[in-house]
Amino acid sequence: MTRFWAVFDRAIEMLIFVIFLGIVIVGTMQVCNRFFLNLSLSWSEELQRYGQIWIVFLGIPVAYRHSVHIGMEMLTDRLVDRGRAIFFALVDLLWIVLAVALILGTARLAQFLQFQKSPGLGLPMHLVYGAIPLGSAYMIIIALRRLVAFWRPAPTL
Repeated sequence: MTRFWAVFDRAIEMLIFVIFLGIVIVGTMQVCNRFFLNLSLSWSEELQRYGQIWIVFLGIPVAYRHSVHIGMEMLTDRLVDRGRAIFFALVDLLWIVLAVALILGTARLAQFLQFQKSPGLGLPMHLVYGAIPLGSAYMIIIALRRLVAFWRPAPTL
């Protein structure tokens, strides 16, 4: 199972990389077209904006998995080991609450967006914002994995 999650996590990271690479390529094409050909790509800014939405909402759980979100250590440094573990388990539960709220909120938003299309690319807007529930579901998976690791007894030597 560990191997599966490692591959899954890597696939999400690669997806973020591909989206970022696409943003860079399209941004470079836009600059070159404006500078050399005096032409503008009408869809480039929209694609880059939507790519950033996907990067942010897929990147939040990746940062959470690596524990690199900004945090205050003033309280956790004063806790004993067991208290610190319980605190972080509560934080994981709060991440799940946040993710569920994002999924439910986006589901309500998708009802309004299902018939709207983006002006430049003609993409259905519910697909553009599909990164929010997808990233939130990934965040729930990561939080559950962390909680399972918290409750699993430590190996004895």
